[in-house]
Amino acid sequence: MNYALIGFVMLCVGTIGGWLLVRFKGVNKSKQVKWALFVLYFWLLTFIQLIILAIVHYMMR
Repeated sequence: MNYALIGFVMLCVGTIGGWLLVRFKGVNKSKQVKWALFVLYFWLLTFIQLIILAIVHYMMR
């Protein structure tokens, strides 16, 4: 599979997932806190995806 496509899908999942988590969990929080939580959730989701892809790659070899 194309690495650029995998990276783009990971970017989309991280962005949409982080935005949804902030939107539904970040009620009554300031804008700065919401941005910080979005960045935290984005990187958390991205690293989880990287770990899952690494495990899948290892199992396929």
